[in-house]
Amino acid sequence: MADPAVQLFDLPFDGETPMPAALARAPSYTGPFADEFAALLRANPTPDPRRWEQAKQDAAEFLADWGDEAAGLGWTAKDLFGLHPVAPLTRYDVMGLIWLLNGKEVKAITERTAAIGATTFYRTTP
Repeated sequence: MADPAVQLFDLPFDGETPMPAALARAPSYTGPFADEFAALLRANPTPDPRRWEQAKQDAAEFLADWGDEAAGLGWTAKDLFGLHPVAPLTRYDVMGLIWLLNGKEVKAITERTAAIGATTFYRTTP
């Protein structure tokens, strides 16, 4: 049997490990970034399965709380889900917000920034 800690956010739910509420609602998400979110849930774009699991949960929570507002402010799928094609988890200059959250909650969002605790993420595109 696989380690439940590793499977915590795997879809589909295995029936043994509690799934975070936001991720349990994830398959029903139909907002402005639904295609990109579905792609993230289907396949890991990184070499690190734990970062992928965290990104899935962070994406579900961010989109539930801020998805519509982010789209209205001009945020793009690349701004949220982007990764460098050769060095996906090392090039922070092209890494989308979802990959930078690492379990932290977004407190506020504007056209150019997202506040994550004491840190501010700046979009590179207006």
